[in-house]
This record gives sequence, structure tokens and C-alpha cells, in this order.
Amino acid sequence: MFLRAKLVPRRVRTEACFRAADPWNGGAPAEFSIETYYYVPGHVRVVTCPWRWGSTPIHGLRSGIDGVERFLPDALSHLWKVGKVTAEALPGLLREIEPDLAQTDFQPMLGAPMNPWVTVALTLLLVAMVGLLLSWPSGGGKEIPWLAGLCGAVLAAGVVGAFYKLPSYFARRGRRRRQMEWATQGMREH
Repeated sequence: MFLRAKLVPRRVRTEACFRAADPWNGGAPAEFSIETYYYVPGHVRVVTCPWRWGSTPIHGLRSGIDGVERFLPDALSHLWKVGKVTAEALPGLLREIEPDLAQTDFQPMLGAPMNPWVTVALTLLLVAMVGLLLSWPSGGGKEIPWLAGLCGAVLAAGVVGAFYKLPSYFARRGRRRRQMEWATQGMREH
């Protein structure tokens, strides 16, 4: 039986500190910090080696006025990491985009390494395709060898799985692209 632990975000370190207007507290000047979190199993209280869990970090803002931690969506976090959005602009941008955020917007995707399961699936599909080509009977035989049948079934299952999973993946990527365009446009206007 395969058990999967519930993953929860745990703070690992402070990335940066800055001063900006706090839009959640009437625009009062506040000290903010950008915190890094990793998703780890719920029983892990202190994250000493985050790479052990193989997850990509997420970032959040912590206000010095009320101490509330607000997670950054993946699009804003990515823009900050690559230097297209300043830390001082993050509170205002986050406050503006908050009403439109979905739970999937916080899952790390941009700049994250490929999921190991995707790598395994792509490798299996490649092996199945090569196996199908090598084991297919030549000369028009009526019987299909069991290896060719197995490779064909794996290849068909992979194609069906791709048609099932890829639309939601591309929809999430498109949503992040639109969020990043909105945020960089907002930076140009201010």
C-alpha cells in the first residue's frame, strides 16, 4: 500500500527585507520581509535540508505591522527572482491581484525543474515507441508479437494520458503568462 503524506509549507529563511507601503494596513509604511518556504510532510517541523524533499521553494511576504504572511503567486515570485519586479512593488501588486487568484496559482511551475514523474513517463513513452518500431513484424505477418502489442498499449496509454493532462498544464502556464504581463505592465505604469 502506498501512503502519501500531506505536504505543508514550512519557512526556511528570509530572502530580503525592504520598506514599502502596506496596502493591507491603510498604506502605512512598513518593514516587509520576503520569506522562503518549502512544501514538506506535515510531521517535519524544522526544515534542515529542503532539497531532500525535492520541492521547489515558494515565497511569501511578511508585514512588520501585523506579522501576517501572504504567499506570493508563482508569477509574482518568478518576476521578483528574475529581477523584473522590485521587492518594493510586490505588496501593491499582490494586493491588486489577490481577488483573482486561484489555489493553483501558488504551485511552483515557472523556473522549477521538471517533475521526476514527467521524466519517467517521457522515458517510458520513448522506450515504448522504439520497442514498437523494433518489434513490429515485417513482411505482413498476421500475428502481432506480444512485445509489439505491449509497446503499442503503453504508447496508446501515454497518448491518452497526455491528452488528459496537457490541456490543464498549458492552461496554468497561460494563466501565469497573463499574470506576469499584467504585473510588468503595472510596473511600467507606476
